[in-house]
Amino acid sequence: MTPPDRPLTLGEILSETVRIYTQRPAAALGIGLVEGGAYLLAAFTPDLLDVLVIGLAFAAIYAAAARLVSGDSFAEAWAQVGVRAPVLLVLTFVVAVPTVISLTYLFLFVVAALWIAFMGFSIPVAMLERDPDVKNAFDRIAFSLLRSIRLARAEYLHALGVVAALIIVYLVLGIALAVGLVGFADNGRVIAAALVQVVLAPFFFIGLCVLYYEQRARAAVSSPPEAA
Repeated sequence: MTPPDRPLTLGEILSETVRIYTQRPAAALGIGLVEGGAYLLAAFTPDLLDVLVIGLAFAAIYAAAARLVSGDSFAEAWAQVGVRAPVLLVLTFVVAVPTVISLTYLFLFVVAALWIAFMGFSIPVAMLERDPDVKNAFDRIAFSLLRSIRLARAEYLHALGVVAALIIVYLVLGIALAVGLVGFADNGRVIAAALVQVVLAPFFFIGLCVLYYEQRARAAVSSPPEAA
């Protein structure tokens, strides 16, 4: 697995996402099963807990996908999620919960795209990047959030466009597949929605991770060289 190390166009990012998905289908569908399970669990919880359940799944799956794209095995990716659980719990409330509210309850996908493109890189940063000044979980949280802002500033409109495209694909295909499953196989709406997550969630989260690597390459190119 070789993540992108240069700036890519939207088409190249989507193509790279499909390539990684098809190269590691078992691992991809594994994170999809986690998302599908979260949707089933959320169906039996009160509304406020729905947001928390799906938000926790969002952060954990995004984090695991970052490790999978970097080349980790499925088991190692989730082991690393466990190691960084305290940091990811905070990032759940900073990144995932506002996104879930925007997409699930307010249907403001533009707001979700704006937020993910700005603060969403903090999750893969927390999973993949190191800084000698980071001494504890609080330092890692601060580093991840500030680093996300720096990555977003490298080319924010580009990142926003990619995130918006991923959300649109996710929503449009999700609705079409859910309607098809309910009509064709007589599945309940909750089960159909969970099955859709199994297939589409990996594409969405792998796409975000490819964008992270691509944006990191953009930041490296745009950063001025340090003085000797």
